Amino acid sequence: MKMSLVVRTTTKLIAPFLVTYGAYLTIYGYESPGGGFQAGVLFAVSVILLMTAYGYRRTKKHFPLRTVQLVESASALWVVGIALIGLAFGAFFLNFLRLYIPGGTVMTFNIGVALKVGTSFVLVFYVLSRWVDRD
Repeated sequence: MKMSLVVRTTTKLIAPFLVTYGAYLTIYGYESPGGGFQAGVLFAVSVILLMTAYGYRRTKKHFPLRTVQLVESASALWVVGIALIGLAFGAFFLNFLRLYIPGGTVMTFNIGVALKVGTSFVLVFYVLSRWVDRD
């Protein structure tokens, strides 16, 4: 089903702001309420909004299934890797980067969680849209 010009234009205007706010929550989530999960939901909502306005096939061209799966898997490895590297420094999820990066491992953990949550929600909607697309 093709959406109207108003819906498609509004979606095209809103989606970049959602991604920007998601990036803000990812980066500054260690200082204020928010963090990786909320940012990931915003990333997913922007893609799902585009999927709703432009359709499954057109959105899938810009966000291929293989790429989404690859980012989802890599982000899971990223989160586990941060935990294990912290274990090497003495404790599980030890904040060993706080001297070098603002927020330390909390911010890097938020980046991994945001990518994991965002791509997971997009994958769920891809699977559901593929099922609907057949009928």
